[in-house]
Formats: sequence, C-alpha cells, structure tokens
Amino acid sequence: MDYLEAGANILITASYQATIQGFESKGFSKEQSENLLTKSVEIALEAREMFLKEHLEKSIPIQHPILVAASIGSYGAYLADGSEYSGDYGEAGTKEFLKDFHRRRLQVLAEAGPDLIAFETIPNKLEAQAYVELLEECNINIPAWLSFNSKDGVHIVSGDSVIECTTIADKCAKVGAVGINCTPPRFIHGLILSIRKVTDKPILIYPNSGERYDGEKKEWVESTGVSDGDFVSYVNEWCKDGAALIGGCCRTTPNTIRAIQRTLNQGFN
Repeated sequence: MDYLEAGANILITASYQATIQGFESKGFSKEQSENLLTKSVEIALEAREMFLKEHLEKSIPIQHPILVAASIGSYGAYLADGSEYSGDYGEAGTKEFLKDFHRRRLQVLAEAGPDLIAFETIPNKLEAQAYVELLEECNINIPAWLSFNSKDGVHIVSGDSVIECTTIADKCAKVGAVGINCTPPRFIHGLILSIRKVTDKPILIYPNSGERYDGEKKEWVESTGVSDGDFVSYVNEWCKDGAALIGGCCRTTPNTIRAIQRTLNQGFN
C-alpha cells in the first residue's frame, strides 16, 4: 500500500523467486505450490481494491489506472546463487529446459487474473527466447513485458548484446513492452538509445539504487548506491530518450517512487 500511496501505477506481485519447483523442494505439494503462486496475484489485486475503495470513500481522484503485473523471475533467481546476475546456468542452460521450468508457472500466474505478465531481470537471450516461445505455445493473451539487466550499459549480464535481446522481444506480438530493470541508473541512458534502435514498443525502465549485489555473500554493497535525489535526477533525461514507463527495482523505496512521480508531474505541467 505504501507504494500505491507514493504514486505507483503498477503493482508487481511477490512471485519473482516463487516457483513450483522451489515450493516442492520445501515439502509443498504441486497443488499447494500452484495455490501459492495464485495467492501472490490475489494479494496484489486485493491491495489495489483496498486502495481504490479508500480513495472512492474519501472522494480522492485517481489520476491513472492501477495495474497488477505478475512477476516471473529467471531460472537464476530460483537457484539463488547469483546466476541471475551472470546468466551462466551451466549444463541447465538449454532453451527446452528453461521452457519446461517456466511453463506451468506462467500458466498458473496468467490464470490468476493479472493485467500484465512481467518477465524480469532476464540475464541472457536464451531465456528471453524461451519466454517468447512460451507466450505463443501457451496462448497467453495477457500483455507481457521483457526486462533485462545490464552490467555495462551495452550488454546484458551474460555478455549478450542488448540489441539482440530487444530484437527477440520486438518480434513477439504478445510482448507489449521491453526494457531494463535492476541495473545502475548511470547505464540507463545508453541502454534506452540502444533499445530504441530496434523496437517501437514502449520502453520500461526501473533501475536499482545503483548498489552492487554480491552473489557469493548474498548481500548488497551499500557504498555503491545513489540517493533518491540522485536517482530521480536522471528521470527527465530518460523520458527525453524515449522511456514510457519509469520505476524502481532493488533497494529503491516508496520515497523513490514519490520522487519519480513528483518529477514526472513537474515535467507535464
């Protein structure tokens, strides 16, 4: 609710690392695992309804629609070994394996009734290809976005070209937007320009705070981050570059979202 109060227009479900395989490894049945995925969407939908009801009762106008996006993290996010920040899956790194891993999870989340499907923090083009093929094979009729993470402003974390990855998303009619998340703000300008070269789809941008994640220690290195003020200082530039959707990822807060909204409102006035 804090993010909605801060001005967020899209709620992303808490299913990024939630997988049927992960739940089953903890002793849950397949049915229970699928119910937990469904619950992640239901919680977000309920939060939206509570927010809208409260504002209606107080006669507070809602400026924009509020959408719920069902989050699907990479195979590396399930492994929780830092490979979501490298894209190196070893012998498991085949397209068919990744499709089998994600298929039922995608179906369950789509059936739960979100407005969008968010494929987030995609670390390599192979997984992006697996996602777009699943959208077609499973006949998913909910708009999806593909969002990659970059290590240098030119490549995604596996070393694959961001242009090649964007092209995969651009060719899929079921993908409504493509962009970058969980990437330091300083890299976003160049990434937007690269993405715009190969797609006319809306570009979404939700960077992290600029801090670096240490996959071995499983912690964020705080000294590398930026303040909310520094973060939002980039917002107008990103809009001019062509970003259509802007938000925050890891280590950003409702205060970050509030500052982004304030900056965007000033730009439109």
